[in-house]
Amino acid sequence: MARATQISAQVSASAKQLLDDFSAVSGIKKSRIVEDALWFYVRARQELPESAIVPARIVVTERGAAVVERSLKQPAKATPALVRLMRTLESPDEA
Repeated sequence: MARATQISAQVSASAKQLLDDFSAVSGIKKSRIVEDALWFYVRARQELPESAIVPARIVVTERGAAVVERSLKQPAKATPALVRLMRTLESPDEA
């Protein structure tokens, strides 16, 4: 077994709570969760193209948030191409 070493990192209170809760529910030690997460993250960043990486959080400006809010309140009408595509998909009831 590889020799263990200790690391220290500052994380948000919500990230710590997420770790604590997941560890308690899963029974997996926090050190194992952190090590696995670190390995998965670094390997993904090394092996996948940047376009395949989905950020864990997105920061938008106030103006950007207003645009998103407007588009959610008044969604654009579906294009004919989208309607055709959606008609080709199985409904969950048929699956």
